[in-house]
Amino acid sequence: MVKIISIKLSDDEYKLLEERAKKEGYVLLSEYIRAVLLGEESNNTTPTTTKLSEDILLQISNKVEKKLMDYINPFTSQIEDLKKKIAELTEKIEELEEIKKGQKQQPPQEETKIKRQQETKTKKTAIDILKEQGAVYESELKLKDPDAFFNKLEHEGARIIYTERERIAVDPQFLDEFKKKVQEIHTSDQEEAASKLDPKQAKLFKKLVSDGIIIFDAELKGWKPLI
Repeated sequence: MVKIISIKLSDDEYKLLEERAKKEGYVLLSEYIRAVLLGEESNNTTPTTTKLSEDILLQISNKVEKKLMDYINPFTSQIEDLKKKIAELTEKIEELEEIKKGQKQQPPQEETKIKRQQETKTKKTAIDILKEQGAVYESELKLKDPDAFFNKLEHEGARIIYTERERIAVDPQFLDEFKKKVQEIHTSDQEEAASKLDPKQAKLFKKLVSDGIIIFDAELKGWKPLI
């Protein structure tokens, strides 16, 4: 059975209770007065408020997490690219270190210099080449200063034969052997005579015959060099 309690309040007191009831979240003033009398003040709103706060916090947390991931993801990709580049750079540095180690194992600079000097000494000079070939023809050379070249050869002992078309530098020993062998040929036929010589001698023979520096002497029945 429901009991009713009647309380008389002034207008100010009634308004004060209404304000308190609204602050505590009560719609009905009677519910607020009942809660106060029974010691349940504020218990009416606590569970709802707490649940509402948890939901709001969860929503905020989810949004913050999403925003944070959207912000971090591009940087994650850049970090992966950076890691890849660092790995490639490390590999190149290691390769350079290996090359540097190999260079350290090379002969010292002084030894390299001596080696180069030795190689320079072993290079053949123009007179060395002339001795090997027997004769050098100006028409077959590409020289910036042919006069200096032939003057140098002559200074070093070469014999220079001047023809109408060119100069021919001849090794003295080769020339002596050439003249001796030519004088031993008694056929007047130029081609047959050239066939009795070795290729180097035959080449010089044809050149000198065509320039009239070697002639066939009919009385002697042999070839006569006019050198």
